Amino acid sequence: MASLQTRVRSDGAPSYRVRWRLGGARDGEWQSETFSSQARALAFKEDVEESDHMWPRGWVKGAGYLEKDEAKETFDDVVESYFTEQTRRIARGRVKPYTVHRYRRCVETHLRPVFGKLPFLDIVPEDVADWIDVELDAGHKPKSIKNWHGVLFSVMAHGQKKMGLRSDNPCEVTELPEMNSRDARQLRFFQHQEWALFRACLRTDVHLLVDVMLATGLRWGEVSALRVGDAVARPDGSVSLHITRAWSERAPDDEDPINSAEGETVKWRLGPPKSKRSRYVVLTGDVADRLLTHIEGEPGRAYVFVTARGNPWRYPDFHTDRWSPARREAARRGLDKHVTPHMLRHTTVVWSLAQGVRIEVVSEMLGHASIQITYDVYGGLIDLHDPVLARAMAEAMTASRGALLPTAPTAEEIAAMPVRPGRRGERRTRGG
Repeated sequence: MASLQTRVRSDGAPSYRVRWRLGGARDGEWQSETFSSQARALAFKEDVEESDHMWPRGWVKGAGYLEKDEAKETFDDVVESYFTEQTRRIARGRVKPYTVHRYRRCVETHLRPVFGKLPFLDIVPEDVADWIDVELDAGHKPKSIKNWHGVLFSVMAHGQKKMGLRSDNPCEVTELPEMNSRDARQLRFFQHQEWALFRACLRTDVHLLVDVMLATGLRWGEVSALRVGDAVARPDGSVSLHITRAWSERAPDDEDPINSAEGETVKWRLGPPKSKRSRYVVLTGDVADRLLTHIEGEPGRAYVFVTARGNPWRYPDFHTDRWSPARREAARRGLDKHVTPHMLRHTTVVWSLAQGVRIEVVSEMLGHASIQITYDVYGGLIDLHDPVLARAMAEAMTASRGALLPTAPTAEEIAAMPVRPGRRGERRTRGG
């Protein structure tokens, strides 16, 4: 850690020296810089510590940070430093490798061709505005451009705050394109009758899986990573689920070892939930009873939901071998809505808010990083009352089971549904 020493010059005025070992190592060479202002010395001390006890980028000893006409760093240089920092964040568990892979793909495809060779200090708001106009003219959707702008903002902020190359971020004043009704996010969910029909078309071996998803709003990666030990029976008959991990796709350049004992493969890896923090959700009623029966006698480290071969369910397999056949059959029987597994999460929220559950409770259950995210997506559905979410979901799901099923299939018809042309059962994944 860098230290700040106060001294008195020969003229009686104070001076402030920042002193540290290069790289923070015990045997690192001593470095120092002297200031006449304590505030500037403290700011420099923080810069040194944020730079891992190296000289801050752009700082010239005795002169300060380079002026604009002296700085040589290009946008490409900042990008390289940015991804070095993202690699450190991966090692600390702050970001997933696949997320960084998507950032890199965005930079290579949409940012570097335009900004790559520009001096970093020369990039101004007008350059960002011109780039947005070009992307719109190329036919890209406003939502996609907003996502890419978010990556550009992060890169510029890294150069501004981490490298100290400039005092502003030109992306802070960007006027982003507005989404029209076609581009706006569509909040699609099941009506009670729709869910009753669709559930009846699913094979029974995944009924409990989808019921838990609907009752809790868990993401696919979270529910498929549940272990038996995560489920704890409570005295009132409910079940508490501890959400601590989630499956995610492994980035193509992910060099971390594959933990086969945990069920990881060359394509799938275990990590923290999307919000990076664990949480608890509660099940009650019929779903809780069935879950306890399902896991009775199983070891604590066993996965709750597995295929016939005993492997954790993977999303592509579930979608191809269970969801898609049910969707085709439900469409044949009159369901004209394009339904996806993620709609179960939206349905959880809609049914809960309709029953009067507070949005703060819904936000915590969903595992959103902030309640603002919940407001942005679901705020228009709020009806503030105060029943318990788990009971509301149990009642809502009971009502859906009693809904009228328009020409629901028989058990024999479900068993006869084709899973995939020329093959039955789940798809084998590489290494799974």
